[in-house]
This record gives sequence, structure tokens and C-alpha cells, in this order.
Amino acid sequence: MPSVQRGSVGRLRRSWQARYYDETGARRSRAGFATKTAAAEWLDRRLAEVAALRRGDILPARARPHTVDDLLDLFLAKHGRTLDPATVAKLTRQLRHARSEFGGRHPDSLRRVELEDWREQLPAGSRHDVFRALRQALAWAVARGLAERDASAGIRNPRRKRHERRPIVPFESWQEIDAIAAELDPRYRPIPVFATGTGLRPEEWIALHREDVDRENGVVHVRRRFTGGRLKEGGKTAGSVRAVPLRHRVLAVLDEMPARIDTPILFPAPRGGYIDLEKFRWREWTPALRSAGLAVRGPYTMRHTFCTWAIEDGSIPLPQLATIMGTSIRELEDTYHRWLGRTNDRLRAALDAYDARSATG
Repeated sequence: MPSVQRGSVGRLRRSWQARYYDETGARRSRAGFATKTAAAEWLDRRLAEVAALRRGDILPARARPHTVDDLLDLFLAKHGRTLDPATVAKLTRQLRHARSEFGGRHPDSLRRVELEDWREQLPAGSRHDVFRALRQALAWAVARGLAERDASAGIRNPRRKRHERRPIVPFESWQEIDAIAAELDPRYRPIPVFATGTGLRPEEWIALHREDVDRENGVVHVRRRFTGGRLKEGGKTAGSVRAVPLRHRVLAVLDEMPARIDTPILFPAPRGGYIDLEKFRWREWTPALRSAGLAVRGPYTMRHTFCTWAIEDGSIPLPQLATIMGTSIRELEDTYHRWLGRTNDRLRAALDAYDARSATG
């Protein structure tokens, strides 16, 4: 058998037949083609597949995952080795939607039109991320010869629009922040004032060490984050490693904190380790909000509150605010557009007032 085979197409009584050698060297044939061209086209595709199998570029059908569930299990097990546990946990959650809809199906049986319809039925808030997770898994499988085709290729997957985002409900005043702090365990009472006063992400203030607070210069250095049960050096984005100014209110609550020599962490858990955000949310934060008579919102609301207050005050330019928060101007505009709209109203009023004064002067 030659190293590069061409196969053959022959005429039968009422149809055309294609013959070739498979990847194991066994002779194969298929008949029933209406025309010679149809037989030749099928043969070319089959020969390309045989060549890929011989090179090891793809796996034989018997060795490939037979269901979407099997494929996703393999994707999480093998691809997950290169990811941190928090990312693997997020992918696992996002892929539950695909498992529920297509879990028992063969990966190559998926069709673009049904994936398009399925995507539209997903919750608006999570649609982009859930579909992206399935697309990532299918592309990974095709690249490794575990599936023949990626039915998600070419389907547009835009990010959620502003009106589809979960509404932001910031706190109204420092009195509400103080009311929450009063309901917390004394070990956690500085957190609401600190997080609201700095705008740090929860994973950032959880990871702070006492040495990160520079009282002489009035700043806190954000150098690391704690997420998914792991401490990670650096920030979430390139601009997340930063120095954030500390207002007097924040410095005051830090000065009132009891000293601990058993841990370097600024806001430690009872045993001195890093706070588990989910446990903090349900054991400490949510009960404190209810006791204070406030609507339940997540700890991230403290960061939202910092930003919305700063925008409404109008004294901090948007580029500087983005730097303080470790994010981009575009993200601020996309997330807090409702508050930025109010700022535009005040700006227009100020410009109109200036024009009026100029006309009378």
C-alpha cells in the first residue's frame, strides 16, 4: 500500500463506488453514489480523514467522547490543569446549562441553528459567558481531534447590553454604612467603612496585609487578591495594582482596630487566615443588612457605592476615578451610565449658567 493513497472511483450497474484503505490498512468501499463527482468528493474527504488519523492529528471515532457530557468532563479535567481553581469552578457552573440541554447528545450531532436558538433562551445576564464556555469547550475538542466540527463557530456572541445588566442599588449614606458595621461582629466592623471608602474589590480588601497600609502617605497599596481559595499576586487587570488614597474616615476605623500579632492580614478570619467571601456573605454580611433594616445586597455593593458617590459628587475626573478603582473608563461608562447621565445634566446646567452670565456681562 503506498504511503499516500489516492483511492479509486468505479462504475457499478446503477451507481458509483469509492474504494480506499482505512487508517489500519484494511480495504474499504462505499457505493450508492448517483454521480462520479459525488463519489470522488466523498472519497477526497475520507482520504483526508484517514491521513489525519495516521498522523495522529485526530482520534478514531471509537476513542472520541460519545456525548457532550463526556466531552465537557474531559475538557474540565485536561484544560482545567492549566487554570486556577476559581476559573475551573466558574466554567463548571457555566457549562451546566449546556449539559442540561445537550448532555446526552453526540458532540458532532449539534447544529448551528439549534445552538443559536438555545443561546437566545439563556438568561440575558449570563448569556454571553455561558455560550462562550460551551464554544471554548467545542473549539478545544476540535483542535485535539476529539470532535469533527464546532457547531458554535460563526455564531455571534455579543456581551450583554446595559439594560440587561443586574441593576445596581448603592447605599444612600454613611449612616447606612455605619448601621451595617454596628450589626457586624467587632472583628469585621471596620470592613464596611474601609471597602466603601476605598472602592476596592472584595478579593482585594480580603488579601490586604497590614504592611500594605501606608499611613504616612495616606494610601493603601493593592498588590494581590484572594479568590477561589487562593492568594494571587498582582491584580485582576493590568491597572489593578495601584495605590488608593485613604480618607480620614477610613484611617480612623483602621486606628480603632485591635492589634493582632498572630497574622499579617489586615482583615483576618477568626483563626488568622483569609476571609472566605461566601461564608462572610451568608454568615455575617447578609444578617447584618437585615438587622439594620436594609435591602439585602452583596458585598460588592460597597465598591458600587464608592463609585456612584464619587460620580455624583463630580469632583474626581473620570480618568482619575478609573485609576483609583483599577478599571477602565469604558468599564465605568458601561457599568455606571445611569449616574454619569446625571452628571451630564449638571454639566449642561453649569454651561447654560455660564452662557447666561456671559450674555448679561
